[in-house]
Amino acid sequence: MKDRFLRKDRLLRQAQAASTNAKRGSAAVFAMTSVALAGSLYVAPKQAYSQSGCPPVPTGIAQHPTMLQSYAKRPPWEVAGVDYAVGVPSSTTLTDWQSLSGPGITVNTSSSPPYVRIDDTNGIVFSGVDFSLHGGAYIYLSNSSNATITNSKFGGANLTKILNGVINTDPNSQGLTVQYCTIDGAGSGAGATLISAAGGGTTTVLYNWLKNFPQHVIEFTQRSEVNYSIVYKYNLIEQGGMHLGAHLNYLQTYNLGSATSADVEYNTSYQTHQAGGGEGYQFENYNTPTSPGGTIANVTFAYNTMIATGGITGSAMSYMVHAGGYQNAGIGHDNYMDTTAAWGPLYPGSFSGWTLSHNYIMTTGAAFP
Repeated sequence: MKDRFLRKDRLLRQAQAASTNAKRGSAAVFAMTSVALAGSLYVAPKQAYSQSGCPPVPTGIAQHPTMLQSYAKRPPWEVAGVDYAVGVPSSTTLTDWQSLSGPGITVNTSSSPPYVRIDDTNGIVFSGVDFSLHGGAYIYLSNSSNATITNSKFGGANLTKILNGVINTDPNSQGLTVQYCTIDGAGSGAGATLISAAGGGTTTVLYNWLKNFPQHVIEFTQRSEVNYSIVYKYNLIEQGGMHLGAHLNYLQTYNLGSATSADVEYNTSYQTHQAGGGEGYQFENYNTPTSPGGTIANVTFAYNTMIATGGITGSAMSYMVHAGGYQNAGIGHDNYMDTTAAWGPLYPGSFSGWTLSHNYIMTTGAAFP
C-alpha cells in the first residue's frame, strides 16, 4: 500500500487510474446501490475498496496544490489535499438531510441545533447527504453499531451550538466509518469535536476534509474495560482549536478504555494561530493513581505531513504530537513537519519506549529527533 503513494510511481498510477476510469466511467468509481430496508436515500458502496486494499482516491482538484513547494524537503509520496483531493468527490450529487427517512431514523428540524438521530439500527449507511443545508445538522447514533457516513457534507452556523460531536456515537454504538466527507465545524462554538466515538469496535476515518473545528477532530470517550481501535488515514485537517479556551487535538484518546491498535498515516494538517491552544495528535489515555485507565497498543504514526505556521514559536500549537510514554509505545516514522509556529515536533518526555526513524523538519530538511 505504501508504494502506491511514492512519487516515483506517480506517472504509472496516473496512467493506470486513467485507464481504470475510462473503463468504469468516473461516476462508477463511487457507484452506489440502494439498501432496501433504509429506502432510496440510504445506499451502500458497490466497491468500498480497490484490489490493492486502499480505497479509491476521491475525484476533484486538490485543495492546496502549491502548499509544499517552498520547503527544503517535502514528502516523497502523494500528499492528501496537495497531490490529490479529499472530501466529497466532485462528481457527487447531494441530497437534503431534511428529506431523510427510514427505520430508526428521527429528523428533528425544530431543535436548536437540529439533528438526525438513529436508534437501534445497525449498519445504517448515509451517502451523498448534504447536512450543511438549512444552517446545518448533526448526527447522533444510539445503540446503532457499524454505521457508515460517506460522500456527505457537514457545515453551517447551527454547528456552533452543539456540545459534543458533529457525528456522535453513544457507548452502545460500536464501530463507525466516516469517509469521503467534508466536515466544516463552523469555527468558534461550544468547544465541540467533529467526530466523537464512545463505543467499542473500530472507528475508521478516511479521505475526509476536516476543517474549522472548535476543539478536536476526533475524540474517543470510552468507558472502563471497553476495547476500541483507530484507523485514521488520508485526511486533510485544517484549523482547529477555534473556540476560546478549547484544547486543540487532531486525535484525543483521553479515556478509560483501551485501544488495541491505532493506525494514523498519510494525513495532512495545517494550523495557524487560533483562539485555543493545544497539540496535534495525542496518544495518551486517562491514568491517575485513583482512576487507572487503559492503554493504547500497536500505535503506528507514519507518513503524516504536519504544518504549524504563520506566527512566532508556539503561536499555532504547543507540540505537534503528544505520545503516552512506554505504556503506550508505538512506531513513528517518515513524518514531515513544519514546526515554525509550534514549540517543537514531539512533546518532551512522552516518547519513551517509542521507535522513531526517518522523521524530518521540512523547513531545513533536518532529521529529528
